[in-house]
Formats: sequence, structure tokens, C-alpha cells
Amino acid sequence: MSLVAVTMAVQVLLPPTVSVFVSTVLSLLSLALLLLLCVIRKKRRMEGTYRPSAEEKKQTGAAGSEKPGLPLPLPKEERLI
Repeated sequence: MSLVAVTMAVQVLLPPTVSVFVSTVLSLLSLALLLLLCVIRKKRRMEGTYRPSAEEKKQTGAAGSEKPGLPLPLPKEERLI
């Protein structure tokens, strides 16, 4: 084989193998990312965090700077008999 034939063979064979390699790597990366996202979603669903202060801040931030009213009316004042 001459140098020209080897160069042509490399030019013909290299691009398909490179494209197959790149597509395989991209497929594996996207599969790994999808699996990671599924695991993270499942973990968040099963192991949530309870932060009441964050919820209160969220509610007061939506209502503005005004203070929320009492949810229940105050009981009648107790008197001596």
C-alpha cells in the first residue's frame, strides 16, 4: 500500500468511527443524566425537609408587609363572680 492509499483509508474510516464514538459517548452521558435525575426526584419525594420558617416567610412575602390577622376570635374575658 502506498502512502496515498493509507491516507485515503484513514480519511474514509476515521470519520464514521469518530461519529459513532461521539454519538455513543453522548448517548451514555444522556442516559447517566436521566438516571441521576430520576434518583434525585425519588429521593426528594421520599426524604423531604420540613422548614416552617421558610413557609412562613413565603406566605408573608406574598401578603406584603401587613401583619396577618388572628385566625380565630379571642375568647370572652373571664370575670370574677
